[in-house]
Amino acid sequence: MINPSADQEMLTIVYVSAATHPMSEDQLAALLKQARENNAKLGVTGVLLYHDGNFMQLLQGPAASVRKIYSAIESD
Repeated sequence: MINPSADQEMLTIVYVSAATHPMSEDQLAALLKQARENNAKLGVTGVLLYHDGNFMQLLQGPAASVRKIYSAIESD
């Protein structure tokens, strides 16, 4: 098997977090739109779920890009 170089390494992160306030459908739609745009720019795919004030997200893509997105999420 060929080992990918560090810049080609793929990374998958799954995390759960709580919303800081209840979110309306419009707010969730705006958040999803923003996430899709940001992720696409960095070649990251994933899943974002929301239920009863909690999020679960899976992010997958180039390791550096996933880490960059997750770092921004942690700061938020």
